[in-house]
Amino acid sequence: MERSRVRNRPRFGVLVAVIAVSLLALLSAPATALQTATPVAFPVAASPLPPAWLAFGPGGQLFARVIVAGACPAISLDGVNAPMTRRAETAPAFPVVACEAVVPFGVTAASIAGQALPIPAGPFTRIAVIGDTGCRLDDWGKEFQACNDPRAWPFAQVAASVAAWKPDLIIHVGDYLYRESPCPEGDAGCAGSPFGDTWDTWNADFFTPAASLLGSAPWVFMRGNHETCERNAKGWFAYLDPRPFQDACQRFTDPYVAPLNGLTLAVIDSAEAADTKESSEETAEYAREFAQLAEMARAGSWLVTHRPVWGILSGKSGEFEVDNATYTAATGNALGADYGLVLSGHIHLSEALAFAPGSGRPLQIIGGNSGTALDQIPTASPTAGQLGDPEVATAETLSSFGFLTLEPDGHAWKATPRDVSGTPLLACTMVLPEMGCAAP
Repeated sequence: MERSRVRNRPRFGVLVAVIAVSLLALLSAPATALQTATPVAFPVAASPLPPAWLAFGPGGQLFARVIVAGACPAISLDGVNAPMTRRAETAPAFPVVACEAVVPFGVTAASIAGQALPIPAGPFTRIAVIGDTGCRLDDWGKEFQACNDPRAWPFAQVAASVAAWKPDLIIHVGDYLYRESPCPEGDAGCAGSPFGDTWDTWNADFFTPAASLLGSAPWVFMRGNHETCERNAKGWFAYLDPRPFQDACQRFTDPYVAPLNGLTLAVIDSAEAADTKESSEETAEYAREFAQLAEMARAGSWLVTHRPVWGILSGKSGEFEVDNATYTAATGNALGADYGLVLSGHIHLSEALAFAPGSGRPLQIIGGNSGTALDQIPTASPTAGQLGDPEVATAETLSSFGFLTLEPDGHAWKATPRDVSGTPLLACTMVLPEMGCAAP
Protein backbone atom coordinates (compact mmCIF):
# COMPACT_ATOMS: atom_id res chain seq x y z
CA MET A 1 0.00 0.00 0.00
CA GLU A 2 1.56 3.27 -1.11
CA ARG A 3 1.12 6.27 1.11
CA SER A 4 1.98 9.94 0.95
CA ARG A 5 1.58 12.79 3.42
CA VAL A 6 1.77 16.55 3.36
CA ARG A 7 2.41 18.45 6.58
CA ASN A 8 2.38 22.24 6.77
CA ARG A 9 0.57 23.09 9.97
CA PRO A 10 2.95 22.60 12.96
CA ARG A 11 0.77 24.74 15.22
CA PHE A 12 -2.31 22.59 14.78
CA GLY A 13 -2.65 19.05 16.02
CA VAL A 14 -5.34 17.90 13.66
CA LEU A 15 -4.58 14.84 11.62
CA VAL A 16 -6.48 14.43 8.40
CA ALA A 17 -6.27 10.89 7.14
CA VAL A 18 -7.13 9.58 3.77
CA ILE A 19 -10.30 7.89 3.17
CA ALA A 20 -8.84 5.01 1.24
CA VAL A 21 -8.57 1.34 1.13
CA SER A 22 -6.03 -1.38 0.32
CA LEU A 23 -6.49 -3.99 -2.35
CA LEU A 24 -6.51 -7.36 -0.63
CA ALA A 25 -7.73 -10.77 -1.75
CA LEU A 26 -10.91 -11.45 -3.67
CA LEU A 27 -13.44 -11.47 -0.89
CA SER A 28 -17.01 -10.68 -1.46
CA ALA A 29 -20.32 -12.24 -0.63
CA PRO A 30 -22.41 -11.20 2.38
CA ALA A 31 -21.73 -12.99 5.67
CA THR A 32 -22.84 -12.67 9.24
CA ALA A 33 -19.72 -10.89 10.42
CA LEU A 34 -18.71 -7.51 9.02
CA GLN A 35 -15.18 -8.50 8.01
CA THR A 36 -16.03 -11.85 6.47
CA ALA A 37 -16.87 -12.62 2.88
CA THR A 38 -16.60 -15.48 0.40
CA PRO A 39 -13.75 -15.65 -2.13
CA VAL A 40 -14.67 -15.18 -5.78
CA ALA A 41 -12.45 -17.04 -8.22
CA PHE A 42 -14.18 -16.15 -11.47
CA PRO A 43 -15.78 -13.09 -13.13
CA VAL A 44 -19.43 -12.50 -12.32
CA ALA A 45 -21.56 -13.49 -15.30
CA ALA A 46 -23.94 -10.91 -16.76
CA SER A 47 -27.38 -11.21 -15.25
CA PRO A 48 -30.42 -10.60 -17.47
CA LEU A 49 -32.03 -7.79 -15.43
CA PRO A 50 -31.09 -6.17 -12.11
CA PRO A 51 -33.30 -5.98 -9.01
CA ALA A 52 -35.43 -2.93 -8.27
CA TRP A 53 -33.96 -0.12 -6.19
CA LEU A 54 -34.80 3.09 -4.31
CA ALA A 55 -33.08 6.46 -4.74
CA PHE A 56 -33.37 10.01 -3.44
CA GLY A 57 -33.65 13.02 -5.72
CA PRO A 58 -34.28 16.78 -5.53
CA GLY A 59 -36.02 17.85 -2.35
CA GLY A 60 -35.26 14.48 -0.78
CA GLN A 61 -38.05 12.82 -2.78
CA LEU A 62 -37.81 9.03 -2.63
CA PHE A 63 -38.59 7.06 -5.78
CA ALA A 64 -38.45 3.43 -6.89
CA ARG A 65 -37.12 2.13 -10.19
CA VAL A 66 -36.95 -1.22 -11.92
CA ILE A 67 -35.61 -2.20 -15.35
CA VAL A 68 -37.93 -4.34 -17.48
CA ALA A 69 -38.09 -5.82 -20.95
CA GLY A 70 -41.86 -5.40 -21.29
CA ALA A 71 -44.69 -3.57 -19.58
CA CYS A 72 -44.12 -1.75 -16.31
CA PRO A 73 -45.19 -3.69 -13.23
CA ALA A 74 -47.24 -2.22 -10.39
CA ILE A 75 -45.62 -1.13 -7.16
CA SER A 76 -47.23 -2.12 -3.87
CA LEU A 77 -47.33 0.75 -1.37
CA ASP A 78 -48.57 -0.34 2.06
CA GLY A 79 -50.47 -3.13 0.34
CA VAL A 80 -52.11 -0.97 -2.33
CA ASN A 81 -50.98 -1.40 -5.94
CA ALA A 82 -50.03 1.74 -7.86
CA PRO A 83 -48.84 2.10 -11.47
CA MET A 84 -45.24 2.72 -12.49
CA THR A 85 -44.36 4.85 -15.52
CA ARG A 86 -41.76 4.29 -18.23
CA ARG A 87 -38.85 6.71 -18.36
CA ALA A 88 -38.11 6.15 -22.03
CA GLU A 89 -38.96 3.94 -24.96
CA THR A 90 -36.84 1.06 -26.16
CA ALA A 91 -34.23 1.45 -28.89
CA PRO A 92 -31.87 -1.02 -30.58
CA ALA A 93 -29.05 -0.19 -28.15
CA PHE A 94 -31.45 0.00 -25.21
CA PRO A 95 -33.96 -2.87 -25.48
CA VAL A 96 -34.95 -2.56 -21.82
CA VAL A 97 -36.44 0.43 -20.01
CA ALA A 98 -36.63 1.79 -16.48
CA CYS A 99 -40.02 2.12 -14.80
CA GLU A 100 -40.42 4.48 -11.86
CA ALA A 101 -42.82 5.59 -9.15
CA VAL A 102 -42.64 8.08 -6.30
CA VAL A 103 -42.73 6.54 -2.82
CA PRO A 104 -44.76 9.05 -0.75
CA PHE A 105 -43.56 10.11 2.66
CA GLY A 106 -45.17 7.98 5.34
CA VAL A 107 -45.23 4.73 3.35
CA THR A 108 -43.83 1.95 5.53
CA ALA A 109 -43.75 -0.98 3.10
CA ALA A 110 -43.17 -1.19 -0.66
CA SER A 111 -42.46 -3.97 -3.11
CA ILE A 112 -42.20 -4.61 -6.84
CA ALA A 113 -43.03 -8.04 -8.24
CA GLY A 114 -42.59 -9.54 -4.79
CA GLN A 115 -39.25 -7.84 -4.10
CA ALA A 116 -39.41 -5.85 -0.87
CA LEU A 117 -37.82 -2.39 -1.03
CA PRO A 118 -35.77 -0.95 1.87
CA ILE A 119 -37.99 1.93 3.07
CA PRO A 120 -35.96 4.19 5.42
CA ALA A 121 -36.99 4.10 9.07
CA GLY A 122 -35.31 6.70 11.27
CA PRO A 123 -32.10 8.71 10.86
CA PHE A 124 -29.36 7.45 8.57
CA THR A 125 -26.63 5.92 10.69
CA ARG A 126 -24.77 3.63 8.25
CA ILE A 127 -23.73 5.43 5.04
CA ALA A 128 -21.56 3.76 2.39
CA VAL A 129 -19.68 5.74 -0.27
CA ILE A 130 -18.44 4.25 -3.57
CA GLY A 131 -17.30 5.85 -6.80
CA ASP A 132 -15.59 5.42 -10.18
CA THR A 133 -16.70 1.82 -10.40
CA GLY A 134 -16.53 0.83 -14.10
CA CYS A 135 -13.83 -1.12 -15.93
CA ARG A 136 -11.58 1.05 -18.12
CA LEU A 137 -11.36 0.14 -21.81
CA ASP A 138 -9.85 3.20 -23.46
CA ASP A 139 -8.23 3.09 -26.89
CA TRP A 140 -7.43 6.81 -26.77
CA GLY A 141 -5.30 6.46 -23.65
CA LYS A 142 -4.30 2.88 -24.46
CA GLU A 143 -5.56 1.67 -21.08
CA PHE A 144 -7.28 -1.70 -20.98
CA GLN A 145 -8.24 -3.01 -17.57
CA ALA A 146 -8.72 -6.77 -17.17
CA CYS A 147 -12.50 -6.69 -16.73
CA ASN A 148 -12.63 -10.50 -16.59
CA ASP A 149 -10.27 -10.63 -13.59
CA PRO A 150 -11.91 -9.72 -10.26
CA ARG A 151 -8.48 -8.89 -8.84
CA ALA A 152 -7.91 -6.25 -11.52
CA TRP A 153 -11.51 -5.00 -11.50
CA PRO A 154 -12.94 -5.68 -8.01
CA PHE A 155 -16.21 -3.74 -8.16
CA ALA A 156 -18.37 -6.85 -7.74
CA GLN A 157 -16.43 -7.72 -4.59
CA VAL A 158 -16.70 -4.14 -3.31
CA ALA A 159 -20.47 -4.12 -3.93
CA ALA A 160 -20.97 -7.43 -2.12
CA SER A 161 -18.87 -6.22 0.82
CA VAL A 162 -20.87 -2.99 1.05
CA ALA A 163 -24.06 -5.07 1.09
CA ALA A 164 -22.61 -7.27 3.85
CA TRP A 165 -21.96 -4.14 5.93
CA LYS A 166 -25.74 -3.46 5.76
CA PRO A 167 -25.85 0.28 4.96
CA ASP A 168 -29.02 2.32 5.25
CA LEU A 169 -27.85 4.79 2.56
CA ILE A 170 -25.47 4.40 -0.40
CA ILE A 171 -23.84 7.37 -2.15
CA HIS A 172 -22.28 6.77 -5.56
CA VAL A 173 -20.09 9.78 -6.38
CA GLY A 174 -20.17 9.16 -10.14
CA ASP A 175 -18.56 7.52 -13.19
CA TYR A 176 -20.21 4.21 -14.00
CA LEU A 177 -19.34 3.37 -17.60
CA TYR A 178 -15.66 3.13 -18.58
CA ARG A 179 -15.89 0.55 -21.37
CA GLU A 180 -15.70 3.08 -24.20
CA SER A 181 -13.52 1.15 -26.67
CA PRO A 182 -13.45 -2.44 -27.94
CA CYS A 183 -11.15 -4.86 -26.19
CA PRO A 184 -7.99 -5.38 -28.29
CA GLU A 185 -7.89 -8.64 -30.20
CA GLY A 186 -6.11 -11.34 -28.24
CA ASP A 187 -6.48 -9.59 -24.86
CA ALA A 188 -7.91 -12.30 -22.60
CA GLY A 189 -8.31 -9.84 -19.74
CA CYS A 190 -11.24 -8.07 -21.40
CA ALA A 191 -12.20 -10.51 -24.16
CA GLY A 192 -15.91 -10.53 -24.92
CA SER A 193 -16.61 -7.20 -23.25
CA PRO A 194 -19.28 -4.89 -24.68
CA PHE A 195 -18.41 -1.23 -25.10
CA GLY A 196 -20.08 2.12 -25.77
CA ASP A 197 -23.29 3.68 -24.49
CA THR A 198 -25.58 0.63 -24.71
CA TRP A 199 -27.65 -1.41 -22.29
CA ASP A 200 -25.22 -4.34 -22.58
CA THR A 201 -22.34 -2.12 -21.49
CA TRP A 202 -24.28 -0.48 -18.65
CA ASN A 203 -25.34 -3.91 -17.49
CA ALA A 204 -21.78 -5.28 -17.58
CA ASP A 205 -20.12 -2.21 -16.05
CA PHE A 206 -22.66 -1.33 -13.36
CA PHE A 207 -25.92 -3.21 -12.99
CA THR A 208 -24.56 -6.78 -12.96
CA PRO A 209 -21.68 -6.21 -10.51
CA ALA A 210 -23.91 -3.97 -8.35
CA ALA A 211 -26.81 -6.48 -8.28
CA SER A 212 -26.03 -7.68 -4.75
CA LEU A 213 -26.17 -4.07 -3.53
CA LEU A 214 -28.88 -2.36 -5.59
CA GLY A 215 -31.89 -3.37 -3.51
CA SER A 216 -30.21 -3.27 -0.10
CA ALA A 217 -30.63 0.44 0.74
CA PRO A 218 -31.70 3.74 -0.90
CA TRP A 219 -29.13 5.39 -3.17
CA VAL A 220 -27.99 8.88 -4.08
CA PHE A 221 -26.48 8.87 -7.59
CA MET A 222 -24.02 11.49 -8.90
CA ARG A 223 -23.46 12.09 -12.60
CA GLY A 224 -19.78 11.86 -13.53
CA ASN A 225 -17.73 13.15 -16.42
CA HIS A 226 -18.11 9.72 -18.07
CA GLU A 227 -21.84 10.44 -18.37
CA THR A 228 -21.61 13.66 -20.38
CA CYS A 229 -23.58 14.16 -23.59
CA GLU A 230 -20.46 13.36 -25.63
CA ARG A 231 -19.85 10.07 -23.83
CA ASN A 232 -22.43 7.87 -22.10
CA ALA A 233 -25.40 10.09 -21.36
CA LYS A 234 -28.16 7.91 -22.81
CA GLY A 235 -27.81 5.21 -20.20
CA TRP A 236 -27.41 7.74 -17.39
CA PHE A 237 -30.59 9.65 -18.20
CA ALA A 238 -32.57 6.51 -19.03
CA TYR A 239 -31.72 4.59 -15.87
CA LEU A 240 -30.11 6.62 -13.06
CA ASP A 241 -30.73 10.39 -13.32
CA PRO A 242 -33.02 11.46 -10.43
CA ARG A 243 -35.02 13.98 -12.46
CA PRO A 244 -37.97 13.50 -14.86
CA PHE A 245 -36.78 12.02 -18.15
CA GLN A 246 -36.21 14.25 -21.18
CA ASP A 247 -35.35 12.95 -24.66
CA ALA A 248 -32.75 15.64 -25.35
CA CYS A 249 -29.49 15.26 -23.47
CA GLN A 250 -28.99 17.92 -20.81
CA ARG A 251 -25.46 19.27 -20.68
CA PHE A 252 -26.13 21.01 -17.36
CA THR A 253 -28.72 20.13 -14.73
CA ASP A 254 -29.79 22.30 -11.82
CA PRO A 255 -28.29 21.71 -8.38
CA TYR A 256 -30.56 20.48 -5.62
CA VAL A 257 -30.73 19.86 -1.90
CA ALA A 258 -31.85 16.51 -0.47
CA PRO A 259 -32.85 16.96 3.18
CA LEU A 260 -32.66 13.47 4.68
CA ASN A 261 -33.30 12.30 8.22
CA GLY A 262 -30.25 13.48 10.18
CA LEU A 263 -28.32 14.67 7.11
CA THR A 264 -28.65 17.23 4.29
CA LEU A 265 -26.93 16.71 0.94
CA ALA A 266 -26.28 19.63 -1.43
CA VAL A 267 -25.76 18.22 -4.92
CA ILE A 268 -24.08 19.73 -7.98
CA ASP A 269 -23.83 17.95 -11.34
CA SER A 270 -20.16 18.57 -12.16
CA ALA A 271 -19.96 16.51 -15.37
CA GLU A 272 -19.02 19.59 -17.43
CA ALA A 273 -16.73 21.32 -14.91
CA ALA A 274 -13.43 21.02 -16.78
CA ASP A 275 -10.47 20.21 -14.54
CA THR A 276 -7.62 22.16 -16.08
CA LYS A 277 -9.00 24.85 -18.40
CA GLU A 278 -12.12 26.85 -17.72
CA SER A 279 -14.41 28.30 -20.39
CA SER A 280 -16.60 31.38 -20.10
CA GLU A 281 -19.75 29.28 -20.55
CA GLU A 282 -18.84 26.75 -17.87
CA THR A 283 -17.60 29.43 -15.49
CA ALA A 284 -20.85 31.37 -15.77
CA GLU A 285 -22.97 28.23 -15.37
CA TYR A 286 -21.18 26.97 -12.26
CA ALA A 287 -21.12 30.44 -10.71
CA ARG A 288 -24.91 30.41 -11.09
CA GLU A 289 -25.21 26.89 -9.70
CA PHE A 290 -23.02 27.49 -6.65
CA ALA A 291 -24.94 30.69 -5.88
CA GLN A 292 -28.26 28.89 -6.27
CA LEU A 293 -27.16 26.02 -4.07
CA ALA A 294 -25.83 28.37 -1.39
CA GLU A 295 -29.32 29.86 -1.06
CA MET A 296 -30.83 26.42 -0.50
CA ALA A 297 -28.22 24.61 1.60
CA ARG A 298 -28.47 24.76 5.35
CA ALA A 299 -25.29 25.18 7.45
CA GLY A 300 -23.43 21.91 7.81
CA SER A 301 -24.78 20.37 4.58
CA TRP A 302 -22.49 18.02 2.73
CA LEU A 303 -21.61 19.21 -0.77
CA VAL A 304 -21.71 16.11 -2.99
CA THR A 305 -20.29 16.42 -6.50
CA HIS A 306 -18.36 14.07 -8.76
CA ARG A 307 -15.36 16.29 -9.44
CA PRO A 308 -13.50 17.39 -6.30
CA VAL A 309 -13.24 21.06 -5.53
CA TRP A 310 -9.67 20.32 -4.38
CA GLY A 311 -7.49 17.23 -4.73
CA ILE A 312 -3.98 15.86 -5.18
CA LEU A 313 -2.96 13.78 -8.16
CA SER A 314 0.48 12.86 -9.47
CA GLY A 315 0.38 13.44 -13.21
CA LYS A 316 2.48 11.94 -15.97
CA SER A 317 4.98 14.80 -15.73
CA GLY A 318 5.03 14.69 -11.92
CA GLU A 319 2.84 17.73 -11.37
CA PHE A 320 0.21 17.92 -8.64
CA GLU A 321 -3.32 19.12 -9.21
CA VAL A 322 -4.98 20.74 -6.22
CA ASP A 323 -8.07 22.41 -7.59
CA ASN A 324 -10.64 22.34 -10.36
CA ALA A 325 -10.13 25.17 -12.85
CA THR A 326 -13.85 25.67 -13.51
CA TYR A 327 -14.76 25.72 -9.82
CA THR A 328 -11.93 28.14 -9.03
CA ALA A 329 -12.98 30.52 -11.81
CA ALA A 330 -16.63 30.29 -10.77
CA THR A 331 -16.18 30.64 -7.00
CA GLY A 332 -12.69 31.90 -6.26
CA ASN A 333 -12.49 29.03 -3.74
CA ALA A 334 -15.35 30.64 -1.77
CA LEU A 335 -18.21 28.16 -2.10
CA GLY A 336 -20.77 30.57 -0.70
CA ALA A 337 -22.23 28.25 1.93
CA ASP A 338 -21.17 26.77 5.26
CA TYR A 339 -20.67 23.19 4.09
CA GLY A 340 -19.59 20.56 6.58
CA LEU A 341 -17.51 18.69 4.02
CA VAL A 342 -17.13 18.11 0.28
CA LEU A 343 -17.63 14.50 -0.85
CA SER A 344 -16.39 13.58 -4.34
CA GLY A 345 -14.84 10.97 -6.64
CA HIS A 346 -13.18 11.46 -10.06
CA ILE A 347 -9.61 10.97 -8.81
CA HIS A 348 -9.15 7.20 -8.64
CA LEU A 349 -7.76 7.17 -5.12
CA SER A 350 -8.92 7.72 -1.58
CA GLU A 351 -7.86 11.05 -0.23
CA ALA A 352 -8.55 13.75 2.34
CA LEU A 353 -7.41 17.37 2.53
CA ALA A 354 -7.61 19.86 5.37
CA PHE A 355 -7.03 23.57 5.06
CA ALA A 356 -5.67 26.25 7.32
CA PRO A 357 -8.12 27.82 9.80
CA GLY A 358 -9.58 30.97 8.33
CA SER A 359 -9.41 29.61 4.78
CA GLY A 360 -13.17 29.05 4.76
CA ARG A 361 -12.67 25.67 3.11
CA PRO A 362 -14.39 22.55 4.42
CA LEU A 363 -12.78 19.13 4.58
CA GLN A 364 -12.47 17.51 1.13
CA ILE A 365 -12.93 13.73 0.94
CA ILE A 366 -12.39 11.78 -2.28
CA GLY A 367 -13.56 8.19 -2.76
CA GLY A 368 -12.99 7.27 -6.39
CA ASN A 369 -11.40 3.89 -5.71
CA SER A 370 -14.17 1.30 -6.05
CA GLY A 371 -13.17 -0.43 -9.30
CA THR A 372 -11.66 1.73 -12.04
CA ALA A 373 -7.91 1.39 -12.59
CA LEU A 374 -6.21 3.46 -9.90
CA ASP A 375 -4.45 6.77 -10.58
CA GLN A 376 -0.90 7.61 -9.69
CA ILE A 377 -0.20 9.14 -6.30
CA PRO A 378 2.63 11.40 -5.19
CA THR A 379 5.74 9.31 -4.55
CA ALA A 380 7.22 11.88 -2.15
CA SER A 381 5.73 14.23 0.42
CA PRO A 382 5.06 17.42 -1.55
CA THR A 383 5.23 20.71 0.26
CA ALA A 384 2.41 23.23 0.22
CA GLY A 385 4.55 25.29 -2.14
CA GLN A 386 4.81 22.40 -4.58
CA LEU A 387 1.08 21.96 -4.36
CA GLY A 388 0.66 25.58 -5.36
CA ASP A 389 -1.80 26.22 -2.54
CA PRO A 390 -0.46 27.84 0.63
CA GLU A 391 -3.69 27.12 2.48
CA VAL A 392 -3.23 23.35 2.30
CA ALA A 393 -2.50 22.35 5.88
CA THR A 394 -2.63 18.56 5.91
CA ALA A 395 -3.10 15.93 3.22
CA GLU A 396 -2.85 12.20 2.84
CA THR A 397 -3.37 9.92 -0.14
CA LEU A 398 -3.48 6.15 -0.54
CA SER A 399 -3.72 4.10 -3.70
CA SER A 400 -5.97 1.09 -3.12
CA PHE A 401 -9.37 -0.37 -3.98
CA GLY A 402 -12.28 -0.29 -1.56
CA PHE A 403 -15.04 1.87 -0.11
CA LEU A 404 -15.80 4.27 2.74
CA THR A 405 -18.36 4.12 5.53
CA LEU A 406 -19.70 7.06 7.53
CA GLU A 407 -21.54 6.79 10.86
CA PRO A 408 -22.71 9.50 13.29
CA ASP A 409 -21.13 9.45 16.74
CA GLY A 410 -22.72 12.10 18.94
CA HIS A 411 -21.58 15.46 17.60
CA ALA A 412 -18.97 13.76 15.41
CA TRP A 413 -18.92 11.38 12.47
CA LYS A 414 -16.90 8.18 12.23
CA ALA A 415 -15.26 7.70 8.83
CA THR A 416 -13.87 4.23 8.18
CA PRO A 417 -11.90 3.34 5.05
CA ARG A 418 -12.29 -0.33 4.20
CA ASP A 419 -10.63 -2.74 1.81
CA VAL A 420 -12.46 -4.72 -0.86
CA SER A 421 -13.58 -7.29 1.72
CA GLY A 422 -14.96 -4.66 4.12
CA THR A 423 -12.15 -4.89 6.66
CA PRO A 424 -11.57 -1.53 8.40
CA LEU A 425 -8.15 0.01 7.82
CA LEU A 426 -8.47 3.27 9.74
CA ALA A 427 -10.77 4.62 12.43
CA CYS A 428 -11.33 8.33 11.83
CA THR A 429 -13.37 10.77 13.89
CA MET A 430 -14.63 13.88 12.10
CA VAL A 431 -15.59 16.93 14.09
CA LEU A 432 -16.10 18.92 10.94
CA PRO A 433 -14.08 20.46 9.38
CA GLU A 434 -11.32 18.57 11.23
CA MET A 435 -10.58 14.88 11.45
CA GLY A 436 -8.25 12.64 13.42
CA CYS A 437 -7.47 9.02 12.58
CA ALA A 438 -5.86 6.04 14.24
CA ALA A 439 -5.50 2.32 13.68
CA PRO A 440 -8.87 0.51 13.84
